[in-house]
Amino acid sequence: MNLSEELKKHGLRKTSFRLELLALFQEITSSLSAEEVKNRIAGKTDKVTVYRALDAFEKSGLIHRVPGKGNVTRYALCQTECGSDNHLHNHAHLICNVCTDTFCIEDVEMPVIRETNGFNIQSSKLILEGECPDCQK
Repeated sequence: MNLSEELKKHGLRKTSFRLELLALFQEITSSLSAEEVKNRIAGKTDKVTVYRALDAFEKSGLIHRVPGKGNVTRYALCQTECGSDNHLHNHAHLICNVCTDTFCIEDVEMPVIRETNGFNIQSSKLILEGECPDCQK
């Protein structure tokens, strides 16, 4: 599917910045912070435009938030069919201790956690720390 069709499918207006942003997310294998997006996309894009686009992409189900080193919010492309009403993510994230990128790890089986000791568990996150394949070289 081409970039314009992907934006349309998620109910997003096609702008040159959004097309470039989606292309950026499709070419990377890890995640990006808002600051990294701003630095990677050429032109005079201000922070407000970056944050609005990231917010729109997240609300539409194109990207999801992932944890980052130092509590920096990072974003990664959704690999499942997410929608505006819910994100269908139930996978682990690895934070690389060397490059500090965050990667979605789809092939780790997530533990099923039910109510325990009176707590009502509504969601869980599995965060792994280690080294990504590039940093192990």
